[in-house]
Amino acid sequence: MTPDLICLLILALWSIPLNHIPALARVAHSDISWGMGNREKMPEVPPWVGRADRAQRNHHDNLAMIAVVILTAQVTGQSDSVTALASVVIVVLRILHSLVYIFGITAIRSLAYFGAVLGLLAIVWRIFT
Repeated sequence: MTPDLICLLILALWSIPLNHIPALARVAHSDISWGMGNREKMPEVPPWVGRADRAQRNHHDNLAMIAVVILTAQVTGQSDSVTALASVVIVVLRILHSLVYIFGITAIRSLAYFGAVLGLLAIVWRIFT
């Protein structure tokens, strides 16, 4: 498996903790019956839980685009050391983005987001060169 695909797998697996962090926090601030029920009434939670929800959505919104770009490079035979490095940059910055989003560190969050976009554009550039 290429480094690019390993990075894509890591990003896909990163969805698991992002999916569970907000729900576990809500259970911790209510009780297990909320987690086992229909969740029609949301418990009162600290602001970071809402940020965790938004970090999760942002990750899922971007994961498909990242996957398409990395897989396109793979299928077209355009993956190389540049796309591998760009994939690593994307993984590191996307995970950093999620974490600083949850912790509410906006400046680093924005830098991580735009850095990951630059990594993605580097892969796109390699696809067309």
